Amino acid sequence: MRHLPPFTETIKGNKTGTDLSTLNTRSVKCDTYSSVFLPNSNMLWKAFLLSALLALGAQARDGLFGFQDDTLFSPWSDLATAESRNQPRDIETMTERDREPLSPDYKDPSERKNEEPVLGSKPKQPSFDESLIPGGVIDIPAGGFPPIFGDPFRIPNERPVGGIFDFDSDELGIPGLNGQNPGGLFGSFFSSLGELRPWWKGPNVCIEREESTDDETAEEGRESPKNETETEEVPNFFATSVSLSNCHQTPTKYECVTKVNNHGVVKTFTVRYKCCYGFARQDGSSGCTKRVELKPVLETLTDLNANEFKKLIEDNGAGERFKNENLTLFAPLDQSMNEYNEKMNQFNDLNPTDLRKKSDFRSILSTDELIWNHVTDGFVDLTELVNEEIIYNENKNNSIRINNYPTQNYDRLVTANCKRIAKANNLASNGIVHLVDGVITPVKESVQDIIRNDPRLSNLLKVLESTDLLKKFKDEGHYTVFAPTNEAFEKLEPSTRDKLLKGEKCAKSIISHHVTAHTVCSVAIIGNSTTHNVDGEILNMERTLDDQLNLENKAKIIETDIMGTNGVIHLIDAVIIPESALFINEALKNENLTKFQEIIERAGLTDEINNLDNATVFAPSDEAFKKESAKKILEEIGDDQEKLKEFVRYHTVQGKIQSCDMNNNAILKSLDNDKPLRVNLYSTLPIFSNILFKATVNCAKVSGFDEKTCGSVIHEVNRVLAPPKQSILQVIKGDPKYSKIQKIIEGTEIEDILGQENRTITFLAPTDETLAALDEDQLKSLEDKDKAVEILKTHILTEILCCTGVGPQTWGFNSLVPTLSDQNLQIGRTGSHQIRIGRGVVTSCDNLATNGVVHSINKVFFPTRQVTTNVGGYFLFDF
Repeated sequence: MRHLPPFTETIKGNKTGTDLSTLNTRSVKCDTYSSVFLPNSNMLWKAFLLSALLALGAQARDGLFGFQDDTLFSPWSDLATAESRNQPRDIETMTERDREPLSPDYKDPSERKNEEPVLGSKPKQPSFDESLIPGGVIDIPAGGFPPIFGDPFRIPNERPVGGIFDFDSDELGIPGLNGQNPGGLFGSFFSSLGELRPWWKGPNVCIEREESTDDETAEEGRESPKNETETEEVPNFFATSVSLSNCHQTPTKYECVTKVNNHGVVKTFTVRYKCCYGFARQDGSSGCTKRVELKPVLETLTDLNANEFKKLIEDNGAGERFKNENLTLFAPLDQSMNEYNEKMNQFNDLNPTDLRKKSDFRSILSTDELIWNHVTDGFVDLTELVNEEIIYNENKNNSIRINNYPTQNYDRLVTANCKRIAKANNLASNGIVHLVDGVITPVKESVQDIIRNDPRLSNLLKVLESTDLLKKFKDEGHYTVFAPTNEAFEKLEPSTRDKLLKGEKCAKSIISHHVTAHTVCSVAIIGNSTTHNVDGEILNMERTLDDQLNLENKAKIIETDIMGTNGVIHLIDAVIIPESALFINEALKNENLTKFQEIIERAGLTDEINNLDNATVFAPSDEAFKKESAKKILEEIGDDQEKLKEFVRYHTVQGKIQSCDMNNNAILKSLDNDKPLRVNLYSTLPIFSNILFKATVNCAKVSGFDEKTCGSVIHEVNRVLAPPKQSILQVIKGDPKYSKIQKIIEGTEIEDILGQENRTITFLAPTDETLAALDEDQLKSLEDKDKAVEILKTHILTEILCCTGVGPQTWGFNSLVPTLSDQNLQIGRTGSHQIRIGRGVVTSCDNLATNGVVHSINKVFFPTRQVTTNVGGYFLFDF
């Protein structure tokens, strides 16, 4: 359960009351990490963001946001130099496609069949320093590496945390605003102290230039001619010409992509610098000065000691093709080939029936399939491929999924179909060889098809079908399924297993807890590692010293890396029930809300509460039950079963109301015969009054919030809740310490106001002791009924003010609350935790009434002339 941060607090004015009793938040997109403390932005907040954007734009030298380099964040690239960032873009020289020749033997990777061009296909995101994060992190979005901390200017996919199977893992970004301007305002100055000449300006560097045009005025179905512009258009002040640029580099490439929008005609200019084929970079040198000795791919296999795979090729009579074509090989290590051959020998001893019972019978391949499953056409440089990129091999175009994972040593782990790349990018005269620690088997089925066809996962299939989750998988997605086997389901309690198989209650939450929206290969789990499932919840994984893989410390991963065309499956030996899928009673125990949980059991409501669906529980903390007010309430209830039920039901409302769904002055109908609960919100920051809130329920502070349970949510409150039974007027008349004020208001407009049930007000009630301290003239003013009405209107606030909502006074910021008179009152909490209102101190807080709340006050507020305070010519802010 998340708890409130200790923000500086000021008061927020109330809004119109709202009845949330019928709210069904299942259809509401609610980010539980933002909660009530992050509502919709007001104009001031928008102005702040706009100012930040303008400030960033002002420091950009090229285009609107001319950020060009991500190298500071990338352990895979050299630090950018001043010249690399300040290099002028000669747009005129880029108006035509200009590709300088590479090696005569070079075949462009973009010519690989069934693929988009590798170079420039996707801009890479900067990687991050995983050493700053405890354990390993395997949340790598498709397309690249994320930064350590989220970029405030990135626009994430619209996905509510907690939404079921919003599987899109890519993010949208504003070009040039992706954290790739190292050093910010001062980055250019400090980077200029480094190397004056960038490596890509040195010798043996080849250049590719490309231009593409996206003419928004082109007719549908007709390609717009190059350089075509409109002859007539509506003038637009703000869309004359805008240039957006983004540059990034890898150890072997520097690339800049510039988009120019000229009156609606969008052109993209791409310039790439890379080592010419057969040359490589050397540390400390400019350009590509190291000449690589290029041999044919078969000889390169010999040099790399991949002799078993070479022998397999030659024995199968496929050597001629490897001599005459440009190919990329994912060559298994000799050890991997030997292990594979041993496994095949074991399979030869099994009869067909026993063989089908083996989970890895899919790995049985013919020699021809085995060879071409490791070969793809053209030149595939792994440094040019992004995370989750798919390439296709020569074995009937089966897919090979490339994944990149960060490591502790500022490097990255690269896998091909979850097999570790042991040594990448070994150049040959007619191809590239990558050494693979494992044998790559064909991938023909999707993740969902594998689950359908594997008899060990029939129970999982039932749950996926009964909850409609199977339909959520997309063929083009990237998934990891930690799949419980049938034996894992057998370990569950029979009633839980039956509900799960039927798709009842929290079956959807339980199963989606086992799925991620990205590929997690087993080799990436090193030590303690974390990732996020499709509901946004953290999954903890561990590799023990004896090489055992565990999930959430509750299940063992018993079989790994069953590859599908859209992800990977790992088999586990237990079904994991997340906290968000626990029944309410169990969740209360987990959150140490044991006193309230015990009362539920005493009232005989355990089953009723556990079976609630789409409900909200305001559970008092154990400390709340130690207060005298709580003891008095429980003494009145005693062992009366019906009163205990009313007590529990009053703390429960229909509708799953998360903190971000709460509105100020909202009336919630409890399950205790619709008796109301009142929610109030108070801002916790000066100036930004609509950004961060503190919440109260019946003036009890919401101290913990948004603990998800099976279909419901729990909020912790610091007080026991009891329904008010009297109006403010009845409270005053029933309390002897208000006898004098009762006589003063008798027969006046104030008496009528305090008794009106349709109002929501706060009455600052002077006690008899307070009135006794007045001088003779002040008492005479109160004896005059007309004057008394005017005076006491200053004691009636037009909104609900709970003591919890009063924050500390902040110099320069006055927190004011409106009254029924023309005078506003300044409020604040002093260092001694006294609550001051005007010149008075609240001596007794939060006496709830049906139409508001009563506070005892030690001063009478006589009308005074307001003076606006200023210091040094600047007005103090009043909020």
